[in-house]
Parts: sequence; structure tokens; C-alpha cells
Amino acid sequence: MPRTEVIALFGPTGVGKTDVAIELARLLRGIGERAVAVSADALQVYQGLETLTGAAGPEERAQLEHRLISFLPVDASFSAGQYAELAHAEIDALLAAGARPIVVGGTGLYLRAALAELRLRPPPPEGVRERWLGELERRGPVALHGVLRERAAWAAEEIEPGDRQRIVRALELLDAGELERRAEDSELWTDSTRRPTLLVGLVLDRRQLYERIDARVDAMLAAGAQDEVRRA
Repeated sequence: MPRTEVIALFGPTGVGKTDVAIELARLLRGIGERAVAVSADALQVYQGLETLTGAAGPEERAQLEHRLISFLPVDASFSAGQYAELAHAEIDALLAAGARPIVVGGTGLYLRAALAELRLRPPPPEGVRERWLGELERRGPVALHGVLRERAAWAAEEIEPGDRQRIVRALELLDAGELERRAEDSELWTDSTRRPTLLVGLVLDRRQLYERIDARVDAMLAAGAQDEVRRA
């Protein structure tokens, strides 16, 4: 079995992935290894949403260096494919420098994109996203879900009428002729990785998890999450 090069942590919101990553980094330092966290979260890439997205704060980043967080303006268009290129480059550079990457997952697709070679669809042609986002603001998600249902009923069945992001993405792909039925054995859940990886799933008793999430929401509000949304 190849020697593990990358450690990846995943689990539900509020389970404590950042805390575990920091403690893991401390243990690795004790045996002479330098650890660096690589975020795999679709929203933590944006600047100005650190409180709302639960991104590592200054105190946490002082204990463990984090990469791929808070580097894009909030209105920037960014795809999983673009993220994959950056994540692969970060992981490869860290390994080349003798460091231990700890990939900290918040988003399933981004976690897999960081760890594996996925065939990800390209971003939509220029102007397509803007057009559908304009329609979303003008007509609302339920109406656009109806448009999707008329054009690709099978796709609409897999998306909730209020899921704004997935509705827009599906319509973009339809316009580009790239919307395909999901295969039963999606490559998103294969066990192949670019680098030998130890994948660790974090779990917690449901009641404890809900209590942690409630406390986290209260802390976010107290720290100004509503102000972040207004500024964005």
C-alpha cells in the first residue's frame, strides 16, 4: 500500500472539522511534519463571507495555515473545475515542499475535485449565467423551475423548486447542450484519488450535532453574519 500523502477530513456542518484539523496539525508537528489545510468549500473561497461560511478565523489560521479561503470577490463567477486546478496545484506544491496537506471538506463536489481527477463540465459561455441570474431575480426560482421542467422534466425532478443555484446551473447546461442524466455509478464517489489519501469521516451524535449547529448559528449572528450578507 502506498504511503499516505494527503489527509482529507469530511463531515456535516458543525461536526468540528476545523478543530480536528488543528489538533491533527499539532500532532503532526510533534513528529516533525508541517501541515497545511486546504479548504474544499464552495463558499469559503469568497472574501467578506468568513463569518457566514464558517471559514477559519485569524486565531485558527494562526494555529494552522489555510489555503484556498477568502481569495475571490463575492461577485466572482467560479466553478468546481477552476477550483480543482487550484487545489491540485496547492496539494502538489505542498507535497513537493515536504508539507502534509490536510484537505478539509465542506462541499462534497469540491472535496472530490480536490482529491481526484474528475471530468467536470466547463463554465457556461459568457453571458449565459448573467442572463439566467437576471431571470431568477425577475421571475423567481419557482418560475425558472417550471422552465426547467418544460425543457428537461427528468432534471427538474432531481432539483427542489427553491434551489436557486442548481436551477440556474441546469438551465446553463441546457443552453450549452451539456446537461446529461446522472449515471448510476457517478465518478464523484469512486475511491480513486490523485495522491495516496487517508479519507476520514467525522460523525457525532445527532442531538449533540444539532446543539453545536444551534450554538454556531447564534455565534455567527453575534459576530455579524447579517451585516456580511448586507454588504455582499
